[in-house]
Amino acid sequence: MWPLIIAAGRFAPEPMSDPAPTVTSMSDDDAGDRLAQLLLPYRRRGPEDADGPDHQVGWWFTDAPPGVTREALSLVDTTGAKRLNDQPPEAWLVAQAEGRDGMLAGFVAPKGPASPRMRVDAIIVPCAQAEDLAAQIASQWPVDGYGTALDLAVVEGFASSDAERPVWAATGYEFCPWRATTQHWLGAAFCSFWWD
Repeated sequence: MWPLIIAAGRFAPEPMSDPAPTVTSMSDDDAGDRLAQLLLPYRRRGPEDADGPDHQVGWWFTDAPPGVTREALSLVDTTGAKRLNDQPPEAWLVAQAEGRDGMLAGFVAPKGPASPRMRVDAIIVPCAQAEDLAAQIASQWPVDGYGTALDLAVVEGFASSDAERPVWAATGYEFCPWRATTQHWLGAAFCSFWWD
C-alpha cells in the first residue's frame, strides 16, 4: 500500500519504510530502551536534570520529528487509551506535523511502573501553517459540552524552533479571533499548540 502525502497541493505516492518494532514484538525492557534511545536527543533539559534523565520518573521531550515520534508511539501499548485532556489523538498530531513541516513534544517514561509509556501533547509548526492547523483542530475534534479541542489548547508563538520561552501566548479560544485582526506574528516564527 502506498500512503499519500500532500506536496505542493498535490497527492504524491511515498513508499513505506520497514515497519518499526512494536510493543508486541519486544519485551518491555527492550521497548523502554528503544524509546529512550529515540527520544533522548529531544529531551528538554532543566536545572533539576543535573544528574541526567530519570527513566523511571520520566522526562519531557520537544522538537521531535514526526517519524521519530511515530516509531516511539509504536513501542507503547495504547490499548484502551483515551483523550483524557480532549486533545486530538497522538497519531493525528503526528500526521499533521509530518504534513506541515512540524515537530512534536510530550512526556516519556521508558522505565518504571506501567512502562514504557509516553504521551504527545503538543505540536509545533511554522506560523504559516498555524491558522490552517487551528481550523482543522476546531473542525475535526469537537469536545462534548464544551466546544472543540482548539478551545482547550494553549497556543504559543516562538521566535525560533529552539527558543526556550514564547514571545506570546493565547488560549485556543482566543487564537482565531486574534489572528483575524492581526496581520503579523509579533516576532514569532513557530506556533505551538499544546494541551495540559
